[in-house]
Amino acid sequence: MKKIYLSICVVMLTTSVFAQSRMAEMLKKDATNYVANVVPTITPSVLSTAPAPFWTDDFSNAANWVIDHDPTACALDWQIGSNSCTGSYPINDIVSTSAANGWAMIDSDSYGGVTGGTEVEDCWLTMANPVDLNGYPYVTLEFETQYRSYNSEQCYIVVGIGDGSGNVTWPDLTPTTDISTMTNVFALFQGFSSGDATTNPQIVKLNIGSALVGLTPTELADIYIRFHWTGTWGYAWFVDDVSLSETPDNLITIQEEVFGGWWVGYQTAGGIGFDYSLYPMNQATANPYAFESVIANEGLATQNVIMNVEVTEDATQNSAYSGSSNAITLAIAERDTFVTTTTFSPINIGAYTIEMWGVGDSANTNTTVKTTVVTDTVYARDMGVEEGAWRVGRPCGGMVLGVEFDVYITDDLTSVSAYVTDISVPGAIMFGALYEADPQGSPIWLAQTDDYTIQQTDLGNWVTISFNGQQSLFSGTTYMIAIGGYAHPNDTFSISVSGESQAGCTIQDNGCSLGSGGFGDWYTIADVPMIRMNFGTISIPTSIEEASFKGNLSIYPNPTNGIFTIDLNNTISDNYLFTISNILGEEVYSYQAFVNGNFQKDIDLSSLSKGVYLLNINNSNSSVTERIVIE
Repeated sequence: MKKIYLSICVVMLTTSVFAQSRMAEMLKKDATNYVANVVPTITPSVLSTAPAPFWTDDFSNAANWVIDHDPTACALDWQIGSNSCTGSYPINDIVSTSAANGWAMIDSDSYGGVTGGTEVEDCWLTMANPVDLNGYPYVTLEFETQYRSYNSEQCYIVVGIGDGSGNVTWPDLTPTTDISTMTNVFALFQGFSSGDATTNPQIVKLNIGSALVGLTPTELADIYIRFHWTGTWGYAWFVDDVSLSETPDNLITIQEEVFGGWWVGYQTAGGIGFDYSLYPMNQATANPYAFESVIANEGLATQNVIMNVEVTEDATQNSAYSGSSNAITLAIAERDTFVTTTTFSPINIGAYTIEMWGVGDSANTNTTVKTTVVTDTVYARDMGVEEGAWRVGRPCGGMVLGVEFDVYITDDLTSVSAYVTDISVPGAIMFGALYEADPQGSPIWLAQTDDYTIQQTDLGNWVTISFNGQQSLFSGTTYMIAIGGYAHPNDTFSISVSGESQAGCTIQDNGCSLGSGGFGDWYTIADVPMIRMNFGTISIPTSIEEASFKGNLSIYPNPTNGIFTIDLNNTISDNYLFTISNILGEEVYSYQAFVNGNFQKDIDLSSLSKGVYLLNINNSNSSVTERIVIE
């Protein structure tokens, strides 16, 4: 669910890179090269200059921290070091500034196991030695983090106030504790739903001044910071590079910058408002670029703030657009969503550089730089650089991996492109599929390509698969383009991911127990799969086996009650092996024959269970795989 920022917020989260859900793991003549080679870029926002910290810790020395948990709760504790998640649904290690020195992390997923449970998790990580905050009435706590939300867990920051002898009274916290009257307790990641996640890493800046009001010099000299985790079963929480600094008079920061209208514009545009790295000209004309960001006042002085945007056409280096937002007044610790008063409709196909920054009365933000490419035929959300992968064809089942796109003007989809990882196995079968997104339920299947057999030359490359005829996509509708696979003990493959998903990226679990749901359930993922829509004519590579005899093959009826016929017409004389396997890769039928010219074979699988089966036909030079559906 989309979170629109309110104008008053205590915790300030600044963006740098990542996110996920409850789970394990151009021109038409140049379109093929365009799909393969275009690499849009996004430069994360850089914070305005702030005072140097007077206290820092990078977790290189575990003795600087005390680890403990509620003795009446379970035995889950924090860990310090280069510890990775070891549970069934791990999230990535934090890629913090000093990751080489280690970090702190809580691995709730590992403790909960595959199915979780109802055990209370209540543990904390506390400074071993106090810090003296005398002379610092306004203090900002900053740290880098990597976190994903699941269900009932809560992350707190607690400022411990000692009596001069190290004695501190700590609050007893649960995920539902009312902290409204606790000036020294701060709840992080407010508004996160199940599956929501931070970037990796995300910088958290927290003004802890409210905890210091009215303290004596003795108490100010005996201050501790605690990271407190409590709940029943979650993913993980990573923390690194903690610092304390004096809050400046004038400091504003810009974050959560988007150019697709994600925060506010989507409400009037009638779509989701995704940032498209590759945006077809007709779609960009129907739904122009809309620029938004969140600007926070992290200083003490009130600021009247305006967001500015400048767009440059890379080919000419000429300004293509200049815009700004209305002014918004931000008091201390306030932030708000800024939207330009105009939108940008590109004139030419090509790459554009977007610069976004905020200007206040006495402070400016640094500039965020992003790139988008206006295309003729290609529609993409990924950033074009591999940052991981999702396995699709697996021994346990054939997953379906998809990316949602808004269609703002009716057009015809002709093919799907996907980036196949170099760890995939040649001979694995993949297919493209088109769905209509249903915000109230599972995606609605619309069309599917023929099966494609992955070749050795496809590994580490883009593969384009055409649909059997153009698929009309209608204005005002959200669609999902997907890549699917089949279960096979050896022939496995995966699709790369690139960039952070705002929403609308999913995987269907067809037998691999990705989460607590059942067979066929869909799960949200945090990354953008490198799967793209193609409109118009695109040169599509043809595999050797498809050129050999697939065009002479027919199977009917299909779907079937289990009894069907295989026809091979005008086929090259050779020995042919026919094998049929179920979705788990288990062979259920085998037949071998010498074929000379036309061949027909009736097959009876009526004794088998309903479902999808794979027919594989091999001769000495090639092979082809087709799906058989028994109803």
